[in-house]
This record gives sequence, C-alpha cells and structure tokens, in this order.
Amino acid sequence: MYNIGFVLLGNTEEQKYINSLKSTQLQVHPINKNEVAKTIENYDGIIIDEQQSQNIGIICELIILLKKKQNNFIWVISEKNNKMNHIVYLQLGADGIFDNECDPEEWQLTIINAFNRYNHVNEKNEEHSRKAIDEITFQLRPCNFSVVLNGEEINLTKLEFKTIEFLQTQQGVAVSYEEIYKNVWENDGNDKQYRVSNLIFHLRQKIEKDAAHPEYIKTVRSKGYKLTI
Repeated sequence: MYNIGFVLLGNTEEQKYINSLKSTQLQVHPINKNEVAKTIENYDGIIIDEQQSQNIGIICELIILLKKKQNNFIWVISEKNNKMNHIVYLQLGADGIFDNECDPEEWQLTIINAFNRYNHVNEKNEEHSRKAIDEITFQLRPCNFSVVLNGEEINLTKLEFKTIEFLQTQQGVAVSYEEIYKNVWENDGNDKQYRVSNLIFHLRQKIEKDAAHPEYIKTVRSKGYKLTI
C-alpha cells in the first residue's frame, strides 16, 4: 500500500479526484497546502491539483519546498492546454503531469508503476551492494599477526600487523605518518615518515594484488594513508 498526499488548494472538486484515485494499492490523504511540508515524510508521493493556470506561482513554490524537504514523487494535475506551465513544473522537478481530462485509472497505473519501478531499482542496488561487500572479506587475527583477505590468510610482521590494525580503527579516514608512527612504534625516533612509508610499502607487497596501484591502503596526498576495505 502506497500513501499519497493530495494537496488541497480549496476546490471542492478535489474530493472527486481523491475518491477516484483510491485503490487496493493506493491510499490518498487530503492535505492543506500549508501543512504539506511538515507532513511530507508520511507520504510516498504528492499530487497537486493546479485548478487554474494562475496558480502556477503557488505550485512552483510548493514543488521547490517539497524537493528541499524530501525526494518524494510529485505529480501535478493540470489542463491539457497549459503547456508552458507543464514545462515549468517538470523543470522544477515534478515527476509527471496528469491531464485533468484523463481517466483516473490511468493516473493510478502511472503512480503504481512508478513506485514499483523505484522499489525494484532500490532492491537491485541493495543486492549489488551486498554482493560487493561479500566479495571482499577482511578479518584480523591478532594471535597469528595475520590478516584473512578474501579467504586467504596472510602472515604479517608485528609492526605490519599493528599498522593495519590501527588503520582499521580509522576505517576510511586519512591518518598522518605521525599518527601511525605513534601507534605502531613504542619509542620515539628520527625519520618517522621514512619508517612509516617503508612499512606501508612492505604491507602493500603482501596484501595488494598490484602494490603499485593499491586498492586497500590508499595514499592521501599531504596527509598519510587510509584503509578502504
């Protein structure tokens, strides 16, 4: 069941549209134009009845306001001959124009098809994301100083392990040479950047498919490194 908000602009004819649009898959709710922005999150889509071509200013303001609030579907009911108005509404982000002379059943099918397609695309995107995550498995094994990457256990030195362990705690965030050195080495010393760079070089040799073009440990210019697993 999809919830549709029908914006009321004061015309008694609007109830006729509301009744004709209701179906087993659509629930249509009348909303005052002054309340729609506050309640938009309750609806999957919004319908605005133009009524008169002179209402273009009000409708444009509503479309802009609603688009800023939430990315819901927005349809406008308008007379067939108001072509310039139609273009303006579509340019502002309306998803479609309903001819007020069309059969409401046609509107129902258009709305339901839009929602079904949107849900199908979202499901496909979620499935793709899940597959992408499943394809890369990453696990640290402190007891062995090793990392399991895509099912393969890779042995590391103690310093290499401490480095990747620290980078994982900062997942996706660039950390500086100084921060890495401070969390990996127990003593202070010179050539910190060289030591960190050399350690990252050897770590990449072990876990990257192509150390020259790393996928997991990225260099962040003028900052340091970040882990992107």
